[in-house]
Amino acid sequence: MELSLIIDQMADAIREINTNSTPARRLVGGGVVVDSRLRLLMVYSDFAYQGWHFPKGGLDEGENSLQAAIREVNEESGGVKAKNFSGNIKFELQPGRVYREPIGFGSSRAEAEEGEDAEKISLGAYHLLVEAAKEARIDLDELHQHRYAIFDALVEREVPVSWVTVPTYHLLCYESGKAMPTAETQAVEWQPATAIRDMRPPGKGSGKPRLGGATRTLLDWPKFMELVEAAKAEAKEAV
Repeated sequence: MELSLIIDQMADAIREINTNSTPARRLVGGGVVVDSRLRLLMVYSDFAYQGWHFPKGGLDEGENSLQAAIREVNEESGGVKAKNFSGNIKFELQPGRVYREPIGFGSSRAEAEEGEDAEKISLGAYHLLVEAAKEARIDLDELHQHRYAIFDALVEREVPVSWVTVPTYHLLCYESGKAMPTAETQAVEWQPATAIRDMRPPGKGSGKPRLGGATRTLLDWPKFMELVEAAKAEAKEAV
């Protein structure tokens, strides 16, 4: 089958799924990073009304939630490297809000290593392509072979998709690196857990606290502070 015809059928299938099916699932990995002074790493973003939140982002092809959490911590913090707490603590949250955006699922392609081409898409986007291929009765081997070209064409067409985040956060320990704002985050700070609920938008000390919903859920998690305190012993002091 010609690639242009496959793309047309995939676009139609996604629109059908978007209308008649449950939202696509976007698996998300996040990191609650603690340092040796019992401070937690917080990032701020206006995008999608996230406010102050623990670093997180969608899984890419071939990633699990822990790998995504460590990568997203580094990307959203501007350079913080973290490792998994030996207790292997993870927080599996209920599905979040439903969003409706082009098929990019937050980014058109996973960021490539320096000097390499980006040859990955988000895991959520790939799962949606598979679902659409089944709907359109397109051979899955053919889809897999052309998935990047198909994905890029659908992004260019701005094919909308309803999706819902399914987050898993991991308890991580600070290893090295300095935190600084990035293209994704307007501010990055280390804060004591007791101060997080009162964090206001950057530069607005008199404004209302602005925390992401997942952050509030995690702060209310049973024994959250006990778990964070246990991880403190394996962390270094953040710079």
